[in-house]
Amino acid sequence: MGPKAWRLRREAPAGAAPWRVLVSAWDLEPRIARLAWLRGVDHPGDLAWRLDPAWERSTDPHLLPGVDAAVARIRRAIEARERIVVYGDYDVDGVTATALLSRVLEKLGADASFFIPNRFSDGYGLHLDCIQELKAQRDPGLLISVDCGVRSVAEVAASTELGLDWVITDHHALGAELPAAYAVVHPHLEDYANRHLAGVGVAFKLAQALLGAVPVPRGGDAAFLDGLLKLVAIGTVADMMPLSGENALLVRRGLASLSDKNGPGLAALLRAARKEAPLSAQDIAFALGPRLNAVGRMGGAEDAVRLLLTRDAAEAERLMNRVEDLNRERRRIQQELASRLDPPGPEAFDLAMDPTAHKGVIGIVAGQRMRASGRPAGVCTVVDGVAHCSLRAPEGYDLGELLALAQPFILGGGGHKAAAGLSFEAARLPFVRQALQRGAGLQAAGRALPPLLLDGVADELPGDADLARLEPYGQGFPPPLGRLSGPLAARDVFGEDHWKLRLSGHPDPLTWFAGAERPALPAAGALLHLAATPQASQRWGRSWLVEAELAAEGGA
Repeated sequence: MGPKAWRLRREAPAGAAPWRVLVSAWDLEPRIARLAWLRGVDHPGDLAWRLDPAWERSTDPHLLPGVDAAVARIRRAIEARERIVVYGDYDVDGVTATALLSRVLEKLGADASFFIPNRFSDGYGLHLDCIQELKAQRDPGLLISVDCGVRSVAEVAASTELGLDWVITDHHALGAELPAAYAVVHPHLEDYANRHLAGVGVAFKLAQALLGAVPVPRGGDAAFLDGLLKLVAIGTVADMMPLSGENALLVRRGLASLSDKNGPGLAALLRAARKEAPLSAQDIAFALGPRLNAVGRMGGAEDAVRLLLTRDAAEAERLMNRVEDLNRERRRIQQELASRLDPPGPEAFDLAMDPTAHKGVIGIVAGQRMRASGRPAGVCTVVDGVAHCSLRAPEGYDLGELLALAQPFILGGGGHKAAAGLSFEAARLPFVRQALQRGAGLQAAGRALPPLLLDGVADELPGDADLARLEPYGQGFPPPLGRLSGPLAARDVFGEDHWKLRLSGHPDPLTWFAGAERPALPAAGALLHLAATPQASQRWGRSWLVEAELAAEGGA
């Protein structure tokens, strides 16, 4: 891809500074108030989730649909010494939710264990084979799903015949009917205030209600819940849930807790990622999350849960070494797949198939292709004649609607607007591709590729200490993105896609993980226009992470 068109994220009226109301209300440095205003914050109260993340602002967990019934059933199981199994998912959201609820059940004295299906042999969600195996080997009286299960109507019905009760906790799109579980805890039911909870966020709300630490936790309960919010922050950011409203509060408190003392597992994870306090949401997105995700992408994810739960430093180091090995292997396989695929074409939906692709990395490669083209993308592998695909879409598209159009040709699918999966008989690829391309074309409605949204030139961005006041940055509240221009003064190349640059007139270094969409390595003295995000480090000072090369004169 060539230089990208760009524009300011939001245009202020000529001569006006509408962010002044934020300056006076919160005693903000004007540049940080401007940054918040550029992200759509017009009213001072909307910043309270970030600037004053008090427990009193959070939503009472008993208002979450299904929580009261779930609490009653779980407490009854604990009192009766029934065996409880937490049934999770293999991505970071599912892993952190599994660890969180396991820790709470342990605190409550429950006879509890956890289970996570294997991405390759089991797939996503509840599976009757797995349930039957759990019945035979552990004989639970109650199973609690986290981050899955709301569409598993048949599996829950079959479990009832086996004498098993379910409490379903999930946040994925609802189906036509709910499973006949003892309780279904889901933020999309009824009119709940925070519809954007991650799976781990739903598990946290259930945990708070189980502990009776409502509406506002006090003393030891508050400290314990702040410890759990470390997991909520990791899972929410990694699952790309909107970091607005209550989610911003939960993640903000979780980051503060992560930046304090940690148990052996999280401490080992931070050392491996070379991250030090104070931590940011971007540290989770680009360093902690991918490492935890690698375990599930390359096989079974239960070691990731064990890492988060262990209290033994030696076991933490052993598990972390395994996580690092798997992450290195994941990167190698991912790079090989990306290099094998043809580049995205002009189609409205980029759907690529490689029958030998590793199932654990197709979602990452789909995301890379989506960012390169600015259009929805999917990458498929084939197992026993069935194509398994991961889909990614930029803002403005809805993959749920696209899956509905492809429904006559697929075996199954689901997910979020921006990330989804589907399966179909490989021979039906032309029909699935045509349906997705037609739907994506309708959603695009003839629009041009959207420009990159900037916050102005680099000098207009606040300093690192002020930037930290608006954490967390991420989905729905993007990290600051500034424009830097100047002749290339120095360059170094590390590996195939890692450049270190310096521009004349800019004291801070730039890092460019250019990847498949990079241009040719620029020559010394070349005039560059770059979009980059400031990166703060207590050890190394400020640097900039390059997002893209920019057109000289902006765009639409």
